[in-house]
Amino acid sequence: MNTAKIELHLHLDGSLNIRWAYERSLRQRVIDESCTFEDYYHMLYQNNFAARHVSITKFDLVCNILQHYEDLYDAAYDLVKRLHETGIIYAEIRFASQQHTKCGLSQLEALQAVIDGAQKAMIDYPDIRIGIINCMMHKGDSAAFNMKENMETVEVTGRLLGKGAVGLDLAGFENNCPYTDYSPLFETARREGIPYTMHSGEMGEGAHIMDALNMGAYRIGHGINCIQKDEWVEALVSRQIPLEICVTSNIKSTLDYSSHPVRYLMEKGAKVTLNTDNMIFAKTNLQNEHAQLKMIGVTDEQLIRCTYNAAEAAFCDEQTRRWIISRLDEEFR
Repeated sequence: MNTAKIELHLHLDGSLNIRWAYERSLRQRVIDESCTFEDYYHMLYQNNFAARHVSITKFDLVCNILQHYEDLYDAAYDLVKRLHETGIIYAEIRFASQQHTKCGLSQLEALQAVIDGAQKAMIDYPDIRIGIINCMMHKGDSAAFNMKENMETVEVTGRLLGKGAVGLDLAGFENNCPYTDYSPLFETARREGIPYTMHSGEMGEGAHIMDALNMGAYRIGHGINCIQKDEWVEALVSRQIPLEICVTSNIKSTLDYSSHPVRYLMEKGAKVTLNTDNMIFAKTNLQNEHAQLKMIGVTDEQLIRCTYNAAEAAFCDEQTRRWIISRLDEEFR
């Protein structure tokens, strides 16, 4: 049974076509001309980092080739095409517009480039719908370090909300400062009517999840460290805040799927959705996520429930949500 239909947590820069990325890296001289495809492959898939916050520096390698309109457009178009080919009917692709201004693009222009590429792909592949989530970033040793850039991210997302952009995220290394120091950003987003999710409890304290809830998060990215305390799990379950679970991404150093708390969270009644996070770095797609979970005892019924959870949690308009659910009903009901 193919239940892999909806992807809510997918990073553009972490999900590029690797051959395309290699060729663009050579053309733009991001890598030395002596670098072979095999060398590049190993750089992207390196896993033996001393710490998680060091591992995310791999994103710099691919971000460096996404600094022009054409490259962002092409990357978005190609990703939507590949998602369509694997049976995805709705996806929210996230990227951080502030990471793509090194060569003169404004944040607004970077966001527009990704939207344009995704929208052209939707014309060519009309069986898929796409929304773009713009990420604010943890940087430096305090929230003040890039508060100006993050506020600009909120502002440009508001300008394109409903025109391809669907929401905001806070991504990056979540342990750099007190989590609630980012509150002004989310207060502004809420005033502007912009939905937001937050990477919380992925590589940091489960307490960050409670901070995210207190800051009004509509969804939680990852959230797996909620299991550190029963009351954190209970808070997520009682409020039915959707969790964007990315199993392979979280356990890629061991590939021990049975060690991941996803089954426990399902059994506790958490509103779980299943996602890939970064298809390059995790070497996965949504079909693989579902297949691996079935291998450890997750049932078809549970996978279907996760898919409907994703439809209910999507940052889309109600017309699109009705279309998604009707497509799911055709297959599963």
